[in-house]
Amino acid sequence: MPILLAWLATEVFYRTAENNYTYKTERIISEYNEIETLVCGDSHAFFGIDPEYFTSKTFNIANVSQSLYFDELLLKKHIDSIPKLKTVVLNISYFTLSVVDDSSEDRWRKYFYQQQMELEVPMISKCDPRKYSLALARRFDKSVDLFKEYLKNGTIVSTYENGFGMQDESNIVADKVAISKLISKKHEDNSVDFKVNVERLQQMIDICKKRDIEVILIEMPVYKTYYNLLDSNKKQKINETLLNLKRNNSNVQFYDFSQEQSFKDTDLRDADHLTNEGAVKFSKLLNRIIEQ
Repeated sequence: MPILLAWLATEVFYRTAENNYTYKTERIISEYNEIETLVCGDSHAFFGIDPEYFTSKTFNIANVSQSLYFDELLLKKHIDSIPKLKTVVLNISYFTLSVVDDSSEDRWRKYFYQQQMELEVPMISKCDPRKYSLALARRFDKSVDLFKEYLKNGTIVSTYENGFGMQDESNIVADKVAISKLISKKHEDNSVDFKVNVERLQQMIDICKKRDIEVILIEMPVYKTYYNLLDSNKKQKINETLLNLKRNNSNVQFYDFSQEQSFKDTDLRDADHLTNEGAVKFSKLLNRIIEQ
């Protein structure tokens, strides 16, 4: 009985408490007829690209640890419902092109994308019980932590109406050199096999091309120590791959801002995320590019 009650309480919580997945889905649908620019990508875009500073009506559908797998599914779901869409912005991180499907980051998130962002997720088997119960999707202690956050704040939504991620001064890391060493190791998968994700990226580009929508691929500013610790051969292959996509597709632009000189150490929250001030600076820069 205690186990059954714990499962039931967790299931009810996930089914009723609004979170980033349900909130973003609700917001993008409500703005279908207005959106002109759509921002996709992972946490770098989620916390680093603020639609408030764009001239065009912009929505940020990026999310923490969102892979190209889900970027593609989200684009396919929404693109035909956004009649004024002119530009899709997609950030490419060091690990984006080499990450494998159903990675450790996706193993619980995929069920939330499926149920709370209303996506058909092919990697989820119909026989998987977690397809039908979100309480089974995450470790129980993680669900307890989330419930405590809900009790404390009255919400677990951490995104503004335009999809931009909320963060404050408490997120800023003092020792960026030390965190760069940790994060660079975390992000290194020792793979330069980009085949699956490049094909996925090309499919997204082709979908946009049919609608005469421009795709802007970007590498976002990162801390210099983090950048220097990354494998130089892999970085070069990433850039060559993105340049090839630009050369071979008339609707693609590519900009590498990873070591953009106008961004200072104080513009970075940690090794690879912008502060709110850094996000304002980057969003204004990106807006100028889109307007030009």
